[in-house]
Amino acid sequence: MNRNPLSNNVLLNLDIQRLNKMQEVAQNAILNDANVLLLSPTGSGKTLAFLLPIFQLLEEDVKGVQAVIIVPSRELGLQIEQVWKKMGTHYKVNMCYGGHSIDVEINNLSNPPALLIGTPGRIVDHLNRRSFTTENVKTLVLDEFDKSLQLGYHEEMSFIVGQLTKLNKRILVSATSGVEIPKYTKIIDPTIVDFIDEKKQNTNLDTRIVFSKSKDKLESLFQLICSLNSESAIIFCNHREA
Repeated sequence: MNRNPLSNNVLLNLDIQRLNKMQEVAQNAILNDANVLLLSPTGSGKTLAFLLPIFQLLEEDVKGVQAVIIVPSRELGLQIEQVWKKMGTHYKVNMCYGGHSIDVEINNLSNPPALLIGTPGRIVDHLNRRSFTTENVKTLVLDEFDKSLQLGYHEEMSFIVGQLTKLNKRILVSATSGVEIPKYTKIIDPTIVDFIDEKKQNTNLDTRIVFSKSKDKLESLFQLICSLNSESAIIFCNHREA
């Protein structure tokens, strides 16, 4: 198993000189412990924190999928895929998600990647179709698992964990703390890497609620955006179609 330090070329490809403290601690925990709970704010580099040790854990002489990353949305999955490609590894990656051609994905999986990223429902679909073998899947990452729980993916994630019988590493990743870990993850007494500063979060975040009837929602949103005086804003939607 390849646990050698990452080459300077990989770090150069990532446009970074060195890992931050959170990434160093997470890397060490993931490489050495079976169950890890990684808690760190959005934008702190969590994706690299688990992708780097995954890269080190992959074995060149093993064919087929070795690591699976489950994400609550296609956008997050595509971001992770781009980071992996930017790392410049020679390991193949595929992203599977609802709304994407299932035939294209099945064709891609016929030449299986070492790293498979996907949304819960689509990964369940491929498991049922036996699009790829789970025999060599040793690592599972549930990224933003708290959001997957909020979206109601309990049954799908439970099924996925149940199908991956050869796992020896389970990694949960979240930007929020205090989320109860479901029993079906089979994670007991995880190593906790917690870099969430609750005090800092509380002072930097101002939360307000705007009540609006369904028929007036778009107009209310328009008025709210106008009230921001052209400041930068991010709007989160429940579904892609929205």
